[in-house]
Amino acid sequence: MSEGSPLVPYEVGYGRPPEEHRFRKGVSGNPAGRPKRAKPQKKQINTGFGMKAAEEYLRLEAYRPVMVREGEQVIELPAIQAVFRAMGVAAMKGNRFVQKTLADMVARMEAEHHASRFELFGTMFEYQHKWREEIERCRNAGLPEPQPIPHPDDIHLDPNTGDARVMGPKTHEQKQRQEEALARRAEAQEEVNYYADKYRRARDPDRKARYLEEWHFEQRIFDIINDAMGPRYKAKLDNRSYAKGASREGKALAEFRTSKNRIGT
Repeated sequence: MSEGSPLVPYEVGYGRPPEEHRFRKGVSGNPAGRPKRAKPQKKQINTGFGMKAAEEYLRLEAYRPVMVREGEQVIELPAIQAVFRAMGVAAMKGNRFVQKTLADMVARMEAEHHASRFELFGTMFEYQHKWREEIERCRNAGLPEPQPIPHPDDIHLDPNTGDARVMGPKTHEQKQRQEEALARRAEAQEEVNYYADKYRRARDPDRKARYLEEWHFEQRIFDIINDAMGPRYKAKLDNRSYAKGASREGKALAEFRTSKNRIGT
């Protein structure tokens, strides 16, 4: 027993550690303290100059997911869609006020959509006309032709429907990716020519089968890329194989996407 220890010996056991391992008076057993709980992160709303914070809060609430019961099922919908669905149900049940409100909302939405399409059509028409004139001017002057993005020849305007579509790259990044894809398509054409020639010259059945497999692989690459191109960039494949298992022009991209979706599921 050490000097200064109590007369009654200290019994070591469960809940009674040796004296040298006991907490000393006035000294914390957890110097670092209790770890702080992580506070839930709240979405920050930009309320700076020119920002409409109320609109942002309204947007957050409008698209907040909510649970809605439909018959025996409970489904998740954005809050605004749940509201519209409830209005549709009330209108179907004969609520005159909701019927008029919903009809006015749809009519106003369709009018705004028509106006925006008309505005886009006019903007694209002016853009196309301006650049075609500039390209023609450069041609006549013997100057290098400008290559605007999007190119005016990639703009398709349908005056009957008011549709305005860009059937080509819209940004420099898309233009770069398209050039890479066109380079790979050209490489696929060379490979098709090579393996088609090898296949026709081969006499050994195993070699013919291998050459045909490579031929079909490169043909499929060509067709997938070609199907994804706008009308101005499409090309005709030379030495096309029509044997069983070969890809078909205009169908390869859709088949590729279907197979990707099937693998993903």
